[in-house]
Amino acid sequence: MKTFTQNLRWTLATVMVVIVAFASCKKDTQNEAVDAIVKQEELKKKIADIIPKQYQDTLAKLGLVLNTETAPPALEGSFAFKPLRLLKSNRPQDSPNLSFADASVRFFAQDKDNNIKIIGNNLLNTADTSIVTAISGTGNSFTVYGKVKSVAGTNSAIFGIIISGEKNGATLSNIRYGIINIDNSNGGTRFIKQGDARAVFDTDFVSQAITF
Repeated sequence: MKTFTQNLRWTLATVMVVIVAFASCKKDTQNEAVDAIVKQEELKKKIADIIPKQYQDTLAKLGLVLNTETAPPALEGSFAFKPLRLLKSNRPQDSPNLSFADASVRFFAQDKDNNIKIIGNNLLNTADTSIVTAISGTGNSFTVYGKVKSVAGTNSAIFGIIISGEKNGATLSNIRYGIINIDNSNGGTRFIKQGDARAVFDTDFVSQAITF
């Protein structure tokens, strides 16, 4: 009888340990799921503060893929985008085969909170430095969102820039980027109109690493 009681106690103790462990594991999984949702919502708000949703949607309609996840690849480095051609525009006066000057970009200061910085040449102007920037994506796929101030004499406008593609070792592939005027309140007639946008793509689909 004593052996039976001891065995019963041992069995009950084992069951309790399993139950507690299962409950703890389930709680951890639930916490991870909640944390993932919170991080996704925080990133969505951060991106909307950089480029309002309506302008993101405009660029998406022009062919940009928006990789919205919170786990992008490590992107730091400098890359050449060339040769560049118009993918699509919402400006009727833009020629379908419009070509653009070769561009280059340096990505740096990427962190776990989906922040990143950009310095570019010929993305928008001869020299572009983002005011504020974020990165999203998952696996090898990424999207970078930047806000850039363009100045011409006494006029200035705020442009959104979105760059999407894939990281493949030391190179990028399938690069598409778009620009859109998101604030022309001080722009006068020196810039494309607010809401006007262009999407451009790297026609050889491979963007090599360079020394910037």
